[in-house]
Amino acid sequence: MARELVDDVHWIRNCHPDDGRHLHMSEYLLRDGTDTILVDSGSSHYREEIISEVNRLTDGGGPDVVLLTHSTLPHTENVPAFEDEWGETETIAATGRFPEVVGLPDAEVRQLNQPVEFAGRPFTCIHPLLTDVTVSQWAYDHESGVLFTAEAFGHYHDAENCGQTSAEMEGGIPMEHIDDFYMDKLPFVDFLDREKLGDAFEMLFDILDVTYVAPIHGTPVAAEDIDDYVDDVMQALDPQSVDS
Repeated sequence: MARELVDDVHWIRNCHPDDGRHLHMSEYLLRDGTDTILVDSGSSHYREEIISEVNRLTDGGGPDVVLLTHSTLPHTENVPAFEDEWGETETIAATGRFPEVVGLPDAEVRQLNQPVEFAGRPFTCIHPLLTDVTVSQWAYDHESGVLFTAEAFGHYHDAENCGQTSAEMEGGIPMEHIDDFYMDKLPFVDFLDREKLGDAFEMLFDILDVTYVAPIHGTPVAAEDIDDYVDDVMQALDPQSVDS
Protein backbone atom coordinates (compact mmCIF):
# COMPACT_ATOMS: atom_id res chain seq x y z
CA MET A 1 0.00 0.00 0.00
CA ALA A 2 1.14 3.55 -0.67
CA ARG A 3 0.44 7.00 0.73
CA GLU A 4 1.79 10.45 -0.06
CA LEU A 5 4.15 11.86 2.58
CA VAL A 6 4.66 15.25 0.97
CA ASP A 7 4.01 16.51 -2.54
CA ASP A 8 5.22 13.93 -5.07
CA VAL A 9 6.85 11.62 -2.48
CA HIS A 10 4.97 8.37 -1.91
CA TRP A 11 5.66 5.85 0.85
CA ILE A 12 5.18 2.28 -0.41
CA ARG A 13 4.93 0.07 2.63
CA ASN A 14 4.78 -3.60 3.43
CA CYS A 15 5.47 -4.99 6.87
CA HIS A 16 5.75 -8.37 8.50
CA PRO A 17 5.42 -9.73 12.03
CA ASP A 18 8.63 -9.80 14.06
CA ASP A 19 8.37 -11.31 17.55
CA GLY A 20 4.92 -9.93 18.30
CA ARG A 21 5.49 -6.58 16.60
CA HIS A 22 5.72 -5.46 12.98
CA LEU A 23 8.71 -4.29 10.93
CA HIS A 24 8.38 -2.12 7.84
CA MET A 25 9.83 -3.08 4.46
CA SER A 26 9.44 0.21 2.60
CA GLU A 27 10.23 1.85 -0.70
CA TYR A 28 9.64 5.46 -1.70
CA LEU A 29 8.54 6.76 -5.09
CA LEU A 30 9.24 10.36 -6.15
CA ARG A 31 7.54 11.96 -9.13
CA ASP A 32 8.93 15.01 -10.91
CA GLY A 33 6.66 15.74 -13.84
CA THR A 34 6.80 12.64 -15.99
CA ASP A 35 10.04 11.39 -14.37
CA THR A 36 9.99 8.99 -11.43
CA ILE A 37 12.61 7.82 -8.94
CA LEU A 38 12.18 4.72 -6.78
CA VAL A 39 14.24 4.54 -3.60
CA ASP A 40 15.11 0.86 -3.04
CA SER A 41 13.76 -2.15 -4.89
CA GLY A 42 12.47 -4.03 -1.85
CA SER A 43 12.26 -7.65 -0.86
CA SER A 44 11.26 -10.39 -3.29
CA HIS A 45 8.66 -11.49 -0.71
CA TYR A 46 6.66 -8.36 -1.62
CA ARG A 47 7.61 -8.16 -5.30
CA GLU A 48 4.08 -8.39 -6.68
CA GLU A 49 2.75 -5.78 -4.25
CA ILE A 50 5.61 -3.37 -5.01
CA ILE A 51 5.25 -3.71 -8.78
CA SER A 52 1.48 -3.24 -8.50
CA GLU A 53 1.84 -0.03 -6.47
CA VAL A 54 4.54 1.38 -8.74
CA ASN A 55 2.38 0.63 -11.77
CA ARG A 56 -0.54 2.40 -10.12
CA LEU A 57 1.52 5.46 -9.22
CA THR A 58 3.24 5.70 -12.62
CA ASP A 59 0.35 4.69 -14.88
CA GLY A 60 2.25 1.54 -15.78
CA GLY A 61 5.42 3.33 -16.85
CA GLY A 62 7.61 2.26 -13.94
CA PRO A 63 10.56 4.21 -12.51
CA ASP A 64 13.17 6.02 -14.57
CA VAL A 65 15.74 5.69 -11.78
CA VAL A 66 16.14 3.08 -9.03
CA LEU A 67 18.21 4.58 -6.22
CA LEU A 68 19.49 1.92 -3.83
CA THR A 69 20.30 2.65 -0.21
CA HIS A 70 22.17 -0.66 0.13
CA SER A 71 24.05 -2.93 -2.25
CA THR A 72 22.69 -5.95 -0.37
CA LEU A 73 19.51 -7.99 -0.15
CA PRO A 74 16.63 -7.28 0.45
CA HIS A 75 17.25 -3.80 -0.92
CA THR A 76 18.43 -4.86 -4.39
CA GLU A 77 16.83 -8.20 -5.19
CA ASN A 78 13.91 -6.87 -7.24
CA VAL A 79 16.07 -4.94 -9.72
CA PRO A 80 16.08 -7.78 -12.34
CA ALA A 81 12.31 -8.19 -11.98
CA PHE A 82 11.83 -4.45 -12.48
CA GLU A 83 13.81 -4.58 -15.70
CA ASP A 84 11.65 -7.50 -16.87
CA GLU A 85 8.53 -5.47 -16.04
CA TRP A 86 9.50 -2.01 -17.31
CA GLY A 87 12.67 -2.40 -19.32
CA GLU A 88 16.10 -1.02 -18.49
CA THR A 89 16.24 1.68 -15.83
CA GLU A 90 19.04 3.85 -14.50
CA THR A 91 20.14 1.98 -11.37
CA ILE A 92 22.23 3.85 -8.81
CA ALA A 93 24.07 1.51 -6.46
CA ALA A 94 25.01 2.26 -2.90
CA THR A 95 28.63 3.00 -2.13
CA GLY A 96 31.05 0.29 -3.13
CA ARG A 97 33.38 0.18 -6.10
CA PHE A 98 32.21 -3.16 -7.51
CA PRO A 99 28.38 -3.38 -7.70
CA GLU A 100 28.68 -6.39 -10.00
CA VAL A 101 29.89 -8.41 -6.99
CA VAL A 102 26.44 -8.02 -5.43
CA GLY A 103 24.59 -8.84 -8.66
CA LEU A 104 24.28 -5.31 -10.07
CA PRO A 105 26.56 -5.39 -13.14
CA ASP A 106 24.95 -2.35 -14.79
CA ALA A 107 24.56 -0.16 -11.73
CA GLU A 108 26.32 3.19 -11.40
CA VAL A 109 28.15 4.32 -8.27
CA ARG A 110 28.09 8.02 -7.44
CA GLN A 111 30.47 9.93 -5.18
CA LEU A 112 29.01 10.58 -1.74
CA ASN A 113 28.52 13.96 -0.04
CA GLN A 114 28.27 15.89 -3.28
CA PRO A 115 25.17 17.25 -5.08
CA VAL A 116 23.91 15.13 -7.96
CA GLU A 117 20.78 14.94 -10.11
CA PHE A 118 18.59 11.91 -10.67
CA ALA A 119 15.97 12.31 -13.39
CA GLY A 120 16.65 16.05 -13.22
CA ARG A 121 15.94 16.20 -9.47
CA PRO A 122 18.66 17.43 -7.07
CA PHE A 123 19.90 14.96 -4.46
CA THR A 124 22.84 14.57 -2.14
CA CYS A 125 23.92 11.01 -1.38
CA ILE A 126 25.38 11.01 2.11
CA HIS A 127 27.83 8.77 3.90
CA PRO A 128 25.56 7.28 6.59
CA LEU A 129 26.00 8.17 10.25
CA LEU A 130 24.50 4.80 11.22
CA THR A 131 24.30 1.68 9.07
CA ASP A 132 24.53 -2.09 9.25
CA VAL A 133 26.97 -2.52 6.34
CA THR A 134 29.60 -0.37 4.65
CA VAL A 135 27.94 -0.62 1.21
CA SER A 136 25.22 1.81 2.21
CA GLN A 137 24.18 5.41 1.62
CA TRP A 138 21.60 7.94 2.75
CA ALA A 139 19.94 10.18 0.15
CA TYR A 140 18.54 13.67 0.65
CA ASP A 141 15.99 14.99 -1.84
CA HIS A 142 16.45 18.75 -1.98
CA GLU A 143 13.01 19.44 -3.48
CA SER A 144 10.89 17.67 -0.85
CA GLY A 145 13.30 17.78 2.08
CA VAL A 146 12.94 14.03 2.64
CA LEU A 147 16.04 12.20 3.93
CA PHE A 148 16.11 8.49 3.08
CA THR A 149 18.17 6.60 5.68
CA ALA A 150 17.96 2.84 5.02
CA GLU A 151 18.42 0.94 8.33
CA ALA A 152 19.11 4.02 10.41
CA PHE A 153 16.04 5.60 12.04
CA GLY A 154 14.42 2.17 11.92
CA HIS A 155 12.23 0.74 14.64
CA TYR A 156 9.48 -1.76 15.26
CA HIS A 157 5.81 -0.77 15.40
CA ASP A 158 2.53 -2.20 16.66
CA ALA A 159 0.04 -3.64 14.17
CA GLU A 160 -2.38 -0.74 14.58
CA ASN A 161 0.35 1.74 13.54
CA CYS A 162 1.30 0.17 10.19
CA GLY A 163 0.25 3.09 8.00
CA GLN A 164 1.03 5.96 10.36
CA THR A 165 3.87 8.45 10.43
CA SER A 166 5.46 9.43 13.74
CA ALA A 167 3.23 12.52 13.92
CA GLU A 168 0.11 10.34 13.74
CA MET A 169 1.11 7.83 16.42
CA GLU A 170 -0.42 8.60 19.81
CA GLY A 171 2.49 9.27 22.13
CA GLY A 172 5.00 9.03 19.29
CA ILE A 173 7.33 6.12 18.56
CA PRO A 174 7.80 4.03 21.73
CA MET A 175 11.35 4.14 23.09
CA GLU A 176 11.45 0.36 23.50
CA HIS A 177 10.67 -0.16 19.80
CA ILE A 178 13.69 1.97 18.90
CA ASP A 179 15.93 0.35 21.52
CA ASP A 180 15.01 -3.21 20.53
CA PHE A 181 15.50 -2.50 16.82
CA TYR A 182 19.00 -1.13 17.29
CA MET A 183 20.02 -3.97 19.58
CA ASP A 184 18.60 -6.58 17.15
CA LYS A 185 19.59 -5.14 13.78
CA LEU A 186 22.69 -3.01 14.43
CA PRO A 187 24.52 -4.87 17.21
CA PHE A 188 27.85 -3.08 16.56
CA VAL A 189 26.40 0.12 18.03
CA ASP A 190 27.96 -0.79 21.39
CA PHE A 191 31.30 0.28 19.90
CA LEU A 192 30.24 3.72 18.64
CA ASP A 193 31.51 6.98 20.04
CA ARG A 194 28.23 8.44 21.25
CA GLU A 195 29.56 11.98 21.60
CA LYS A 196 30.82 12.09 18.01
CA LEU A 197 27.59 10.56 16.75
CA GLY A 198 25.50 13.11 18.63
CA ASP A 199 27.58 15.97 17.21
CA ALA A 200 27.22 14.53 13.70
CA PHE A 201 23.43 14.30 14.01
CA GLU A 202 23.27 17.88 15.26
CA MET A 203 25.40 19.15 12.39
CA LEU A 204 23.44 17.18 9.79
CA PHE A 205 20.06 18.52 10.84
CA ASP A 206 21.45 22.04 11.14
CA ILE A 207 22.58 21.86 7.51
CA LEU A 208 19.60 20.06 5.97
CA ASP A 209 16.01 21.30 6.04
CA VAL A 210 14.38 17.91 6.61
CA THR A 211 10.61 17.45 6.34
CA TYR A 212 10.71 13.69 6.96
CA VAL A 213 13.34 11.12 7.75
CA ALA A 214 12.27 8.12 5.68
CA PRO A 215 13.80 4.80 6.80
CA ILE A 216 13.38 1.53 4.97
CA HIS A 217 12.59 -0.38 8.16
CA GLY A 218 10.64 2.15 10.18
CA THR A 219 7.84 4.68 10.34
CA PRO A 220 8.63 7.96 8.55
CA VAL A 221 9.74 10.45 11.21
CA ALA A 222 8.20 13.92 10.78
CA ALA A 223 10.33 17.03 11.24
CA GLU A 224 8.79 17.90 14.60
CA ASP A 225 9.70 14.44 15.98
CA ILE A 226 13.31 14.21 14.76
CA ASP A 227 14.92 15.67 17.89
CA ASP A 228 12.98 13.28 20.15
CA TYR A 229 13.89 10.33 17.93
CA VAL A 230 17.60 11.22 17.98
CA ASP A 231 17.44 11.58 21.77
CA ASP A 232 15.89 8.11 22.01
CA VAL A 233 18.58 6.66 19.74
CA MET A 234 21.33 8.19 21.87
CA GLN A 235 19.70 6.73 24.97
CA ALA A 236 19.37 3.34 23.26
CA LEU A 237 23.11 3.42 22.52
CA ASP A 238 23.97 4.20 26.15
CA PRO A 239 25.07 0.96 27.86
CA GLN A 240 24.05 2.37 31.25
CA SER A 241 20.46 2.85 30.08
CA VAL A 242 20.35 -0.75 28.89
CA ASP A 243 21.80 -2.09 32.13
CA SER A 244 19.40 -0.06 34.26
